[in-house]
Amino acid sequence: MTTPPVIATSTTTLRHRVSLTHQSTGKVIEGIRLAPVRWPLGWSARVVAGEVIVVSRDDAPAASVPTIDVIITDGVLRHQLVLPPPQPDQAPDSVRVALVGAIISQAVPPADMVLDVTLLREGTGAASGGKTVTVKPSSGTAVSVPETATPGTYSSAPRAWGSTFTNADLMIGTTAVRKVSMDFTRSHTRITVVDPT
Repeated sequence: MTTPPVIATSTTTLRHRVSLTHQSTGKVIEGIRLAPVRWPLGWSARVVAGEVIVVSRDDAPAASVPTIDVIITDGVLRHQLVLPPPQPDQAPDSVRVALVGAIISQAVPPADMVLDVTLLREGTGAASGGKTVTVKPSSGTAVSVPETATPGTYSSAPRAWGSTFTNADLMIGTTAVRKVSMDFTRSHTRITVVDPT
């Protein structure tokens, strides 16, 4: 009787789950890919739903890759982010991430952006000038949006809009007129508001 061949088996273990997140929104940056890595025998990685999944066989040698370069492939979002200064051997448009834990989430800050507001008078649609316009965050200090040389048009200075501004109040004087969130894919967020004051 012929003895059936023995099929070798091995167990694969998840070693790292790596993601980049937008510092203001907290959302995972899904448009990514992994720069080429020379993994030890038995190690591998792939990108799944915005995460770099690193696995190894249980019989693989110890890890010898201390960092990976996660490349942001979303060209629109990439130009509205501030990436850390790259190392000489680092892939372009990437964030270097140290493989120091099982689950790694690295926040990437946004670039400075401008909020442009056009105020229209209720009923007439004419420009509403001479108003005090601010954005009040969920916590912290309000941001001034001063009027420009064009009556009824208001524009903030370029600044980093943090997580407290993702659902902030647009104020005309002391009146909250609407919620406002920045469009983090653009350098300017432009909104038109009817002035009820």
